[in-house]
Amino acid sequence: MRIPVEALRQYVEKHHSASAALSADDAERNVQAELAKIWRRRDEAEVGAEPSLKHIPRFFLRKPVAERGSQAQLVQQEVSKLARDRLREYMNSLVLDVAELDECWHLLKARVSPPYSPADERINYDDFCQVADQLQLRQLASGSPERSVDSFFSASHYLKFDLDTYGRISILHFFQWVRCKNAILRTRLELSCFDSGGDGTLTERELEMWIQDSLRNLPALQGCTKEFFPFYKVTAVRKFFFFLDPKRRGRVALRDVLASPILHEMLELRRTDLTSEEQQHNWFALEYAEMLYSDYLELDADQNGMLCVNELVRYRSGGITRAFVQRVFQECHTYRNKAGQNEIDYKSYLDFVLAMTYKGTPEALGYFFRLLDLQRRGRLGAFEVNYFFRSVLDKFEEAHEDPNCTVEDVQGEIFDMVKPRDPLFITLRDLVDCKVGDTVVGMLTDMHAFWQYDRREQFMGHENDEGDGGGGPPH
Repeated sequence: MRIPVEALRQYVEKHHSASAALSADDAERNVQAELAKIWRRRDEAEVGAEPSLKHIPRFFLRKPVAERGSQAQLVQQEVSKLARDRLREYMNSLVLDVAELDECWHLLKARVSPPYSPADERINYDDFCQVADQLQLRQLASGSPERSVDSFFSASHYLKFDLDTYGRISILHFFQWVRCKNAILRTRLELSCFDSGGDGTLTERELEMWIQDSLRNLPALQGCTKEFFPFYKVTAVRKFFFFLDPKRRGRVALRDVLASPILHEMLELRRTDLTSEEQQHNWFALEYAEMLYSDYLELDADQNGMLCVNELVRYRSGGITRAFVQRVFQECHTYRNKAGQNEIDYKSYLDFVLAMTYKGTPEALGYFFRLLDLQRRGRLGAFEVNYFFRSVLDKFEEAHEDPNCTVEDVQGEIFDMVKPRDPLFITLRDLVDCKVGDTVVGMLTDMHAFWQYDRREQFMGHENDEGDGGGGPPH
């Protein structure tokens, strides 16, 4: 096979003298025509080798792998790098800077369409186009790329908003959309800089590098110490991967990251007016991350940096059952200590905390279903329900409390709550669709969750009674 570099060199030498007198457009057309011939010859060769391609198009192309250290590999790497650089240049041209955003707002305000209303300023399509033209002219005068205007001002963008009887849209709503889209484009550009493979995905390590790079733009994290920052990165990355990588491929798609509310939650830390209460409920806030790590250290009784079954079972005042905790160690990645016990690290602990914290989400229910599915059949039957709830009853017996129910009662109640398509088995789809999957999981795994469910009517009847003496869940 002819080496690609040599083939390109011969082509350039052959056509250089003829193309020197051509314009840039003519030269580009010649290049495209030559490429079309190459693709056509390749397609004809493939059809000759595999006639079925004439009727069934190829829908999967294996990524070519060049021999390590060969010239072909070096060319492939260089071409990939150039392609990624060109893409980032194009993406950067779509992003408006602060001055351009301010200019856009002033132009919109200056072109408000009649009838005028100071409380609700609106603009029609003609004035909308005038704003686009003026902004483009000013960008040309300042040397800014033109394409950034086209990515915000078009007929399709205009029609995204509600029109009033005069065919106008709200300039405030439009400008808010411009700011949001611009922020997403900017974040997309930042994330793509860490996409080493150029395939639109990020590994855990690459996402950690982005978080480290973003630290200077997040005022709420300025107090993070150098010693704690490695643990903060792990804490932040785990939430992205728990929700966006349910199949545990070790990669998250950039498109999924940008569309996820998780990213919005993290970028909330850019605000300088973030209240203490808001930080207490934000997974990415420094205060919340320190609380998570402090809880982990408190559970780690032997201070070896790992958690065993006896340590994790104390989570949240010891309400979760031993049978359920043992399943965590059977299904999750573990390490064996010197005593021969299996232990989980901080990453696995964070997955467990995320599942417990966001128990009603499809991702958390998938996590729990994998633990509850003892026989790995993709369904839960009477055996699984009985097995896990007997462990809940054992917890009540240890606390010297009366559960006031039997295994058979709870089994029937759970199947009535879920209403599975197959009356004998509960699938993950059934658990998600029933909208009470978090309640079912709590009933089978946590004594406190079952106690609260069993006495829900008492809470409803006495929620406004200051003298309620019903007591709390058993400890």
